[in-house]
Formats: sequence, structure tokens, C-alpha cells
Amino acid sequence: MRSCAEERGGERWAVPGHDRRAKEGLALAVWLTEDRRTVEVADGELIGLGFAPYLDEACTIPVVEDGRSPVLPGVFCTRVAGVPFHDDVVQSSHFSAGRRVEIRAEPANARDRHPLAVYGGGLRVGYLPAPVAGSLAPAGTRVGRGIIVMEWSSNGVRQGITVLGSMQVSLRIFPEA
Repeated sequence: MRSCAEERGGERWAVPGHDRRAKEGLALAVWLTEDRRTVEVADGELIGLGFAPYLDEACTIPVVEDGRSPVLPGVFCTRVAGVPFHDDVVQSSHFSAGRRVEIRAEPANARDRHPLAVYGGGLRVGYLPAPVAGSLAPAGTRVGRGIIVMEWSSNGVRQGITVLGSMQVSLRIFPEA
């Protein structure tokens, strides 16, 4: 049986196994393949351009988007909430697929109990959905890291983004991003 951490070239890597708790100092290896999706919505369709994340090099174990809970302990893949309130900011090149983002706690935010904001280039674009942020709350005092895996647009205007990230483990993206 594989363990949660393996040594590779002097680096510790998190790999799925029976002990799936996130640990400090680990890196989760994620492979990205180009992806394009179309989703029907009430007023037309959303086009998703970006990447599909996988946990293995053969791209057989997908990381599935979930707005209700982390996809692995301490790891999330979710659409960012509140983007319509920042529709001018989301058009910035800082929020295109493949770009890195920071996840920061905002304890002064009175609207949410455990708000985790998504920032790119110093600009806030929205928040992790409350159920995801709530389950990451113990790690919410740290700055998390993520990568935009999908940008959603309608009529050439970006409407939203999907972020893969973690507050606890580092993500090692392949091919190198």
C-alpha cells in the first residue's frame, strides 16, 4: 500500500493513499491537460477554457470540481464565488487559466464566518464558497496558493473562474506552469 508521503529527489510528495490527511511541508503532484467545456445556462451558454487536473501522470484520476467540500483533505477545486461583484477585475490577465492565485483569510469580513478571498496580482476577485472555506477554517490563518484551472466566459467576456488550490500543501503542477 502506498503511503501519503514519498521521497522523490529529496522532496516530499503527497500521494493519495490510506492516510489522506494534509501535512505541512508536502507537495501534491497534479498533472494538467488542456480542456474546453460548454455549459448551457438560462441566457445562453458558458464556455470553459483551461485545464483538467489529474492526480496521476497517465491522467486517469481526475480532480473533480466541488463547491461543497475539499476534493482531498486541505485541497479544493471550486468555482470562485462573488465574481459578478468584481466583473471588472476578473477581466484582468491575472485571472486567466494557468495563472497562480493567493487565498487569504479576511477575518474582518462580517458577511462570512470563515471568508477566504482569492487574489491575483494584488486584486481580489471573489471568495471560496462558504462550505469549502468553512472546512478549511483551521488553516485559514495561512496564505494558501492555487492555480486557475478554468476560466468561464460568455460572448468573449470572462464570467467566472475555477481554482485548484490548498491552504496546507503545496501544489506541484505538471507540466511546469
